[in-house]
Amino acid sequence: MTNELIVAAYDKDLSWTSDISRDTKVIIYRKGDTSCHKEEIILPNNVGRDTHTFFNHIYTNYNNLAPITFFVQDYPFDHWENLVEVINNGLSGCKENSCLNIDNGYFGFHFNTIKVPSDKGGIMWGLYNSTHHGKGLIIRCNKDGSPQAPGWFSAGELDVYWNDLFLSDPPSAYEFVPGGHFAITKDKAHMRSRDFYKRIVDTLESDEEYPWAVERFECYIYNEAYKTNL
Repeated sequence: MTNELIVAAYDKDLSWTSDISRDTKVIIYRKGDTSCHKEEIILPNNVGRDTHTFFNHIYTNYNNLAPITFFVQDYPFDHWENLVEVINNGLSGCKENSCLNIDNGYFGFHFNTIKVPSDKGGIMWGLYNSTHHGKGLIIRCNKDGSPQAPGWFSAGELDVYWNDLFLSDPPSAYEFVPGGHFAITKDKAHMRSRDFYKRIVDTLESDEEYPWAVERFECYIYNEAYKTNL
């Protein structure tokens, strides 16, 4: 079975997907009115941003996931500049190029060489050594979303969302990979139940703030040290 690349598409040019090796199947989910690819799957409800596209794919295809599934936005290069090379090298590419690797099953990516911000994106976030997920690099935010998004969450703090998913106590500060581009193995995805993913998808469809919460929870979802409700 081949690996899969999941693209959350809205309005960007997708010609870059032709550079992906035939060893990886490209699956494009479209939200929005601009169709750019002949083989795309239309998601009629434009909700939950790219995070909804990613986790809806896991939920919907839970019993038929690829050995490795990559998740990217339609213009991913400011968050993950060398993604074509990484994807085309499969598992070895993930191991060698991810900024965060959890048990060789979850891989988070954040890399670019932009020196001057432009319409192509901004410079990389400064990354810090993880203290929650083993060796790897992340950024941190406080419970209220600061410093990246202070006061963003109307619930007051991320812990409210955390407690809906996790049995483990919330961390004192949240570690995450900026941009939310990642890859998972089938085994790592199956670490959580299908009902767990359904809860995420359902909440993404009803809560406009939830995509940013899930982005901050992503690493914890795939870390066995953190126990979930489902």
